[in-house]
Amino acid sequence: MKDQLALLRKCVLNQIPATVFQGDDTCTVEVLEAAIEIYRRHGASREFLYDFQNVIEDVKAYQKQNPHRLKLADMTEVEKELLRKEMLEKGLLG
Repeated sequence: MKDQLALLRKCVLNQIPATVFQGDDTCTVEVLEAAIEIYRRHGASREFLYDFQNVIEDVKAYQKQNPHRLKLADMTEVEKELLRKEMLEKGLLG
């Protein structure tokens, strides 16, 4: 896949929303497999799909080699508290 760090930098510098999935997130493979099906349905090129499938295989290999590092993604307690405050302000928490 394209240089992922360069893509992320471009997004940060240009204030373009971006999402990062880490290889140690237990849901990453499932998320990427769903994404590739969505790209396929929307007509992504064979080259893009091939490259994207390689990323999925890389993550699978990483996870197989590092099962001790796998965990469900989460936030720090500080991040959670900040979001709870925002949610309270928006009336999303009772």
